[in-house]
Amino acid sequence: MIEGRENIGRAYQDETVARTYIEQRFAFPLGALLHQHQRDALRQLVRRGQPRTVLEIAPGPARLTVELISAFEGQGVVLDASAEMLAQARQRLRSAHWQFVRGDAFALPFPATFDLVYSFRLIRHFDTPDRVRLYEQIRRVLKPGGWLMFDAVNRHVAAPVRARTASDHLHFDALLSPHELQQELTTAGFDRIQMIAVHRRFPLLQWCQVFIGPRSRQLTRLVLQALDKVPGGAPLEWIVTCRSRT
Repeated sequence: MIEGRENIGRAYQDETVARTYIEQRFAFPLGALLHQHQRDALRQLVRRGQPRTVLEIAPGPARLTVELISAFEGQGVVLDASAEMLAQARQRLRSAHWQFVRGDAFALPFPATFDLVYSFRLIRHFDTPDRVRLYEQIRRVLKPGGWLMFDAVNRHVAAPVRARTASDHLHFDALLSPHELQQELTTAGFDRIQMIAVHRRFPLLQWCQVFIGPRSRQLTRLVLQALDKVPGGAPLEWIVTCRSRT
């Protein structure tokens, strides 16, 4: 384990961090575009798969689950190790269809209950042995054939970016090729269904945010959205959808 579960957990057990998490990470154009892709992918999967029971692991302040309410009519659970993040999630969600559980993603306190598990900005923060443990826990709580959605970072794009901006990255991210990602999912008992490219042509997108963003955040959003519609370009990361093998 490179950073340690305890170090990552402590980073989010701060009331100010929890309260300002969305504003700090997803209000600016690049973060907003990432959120949009994740929200749309999750809604599409829910509409297609029609899950009746879902689990979000490490929801933070329920950034994505809030967006899911209109598309999901079943029963949901959010699990987070941070009491501060759960408090924010409970305040933002306010739905009788959702339960809030403080717990450890490495020891999920559920039987095989869920049709869908999703988790963003969690699995990527661990090295291979711990990712394997997380996959095992997720597969154990999924019903046979259940869905998993999460995010993964593209080695070919992210490695050069991180080499240039090493001091900007607070947490470890596993950098994987598509082949490596496929291999570890297959070994963990999942069949990969889809990989949605996010932040294609990332150096250009980042340049726009740095140089246009201070002048006009709205203009930057429009430019990023236009660039995002242009086909081609290697992505910085993917939204991965896979299914537990029966």
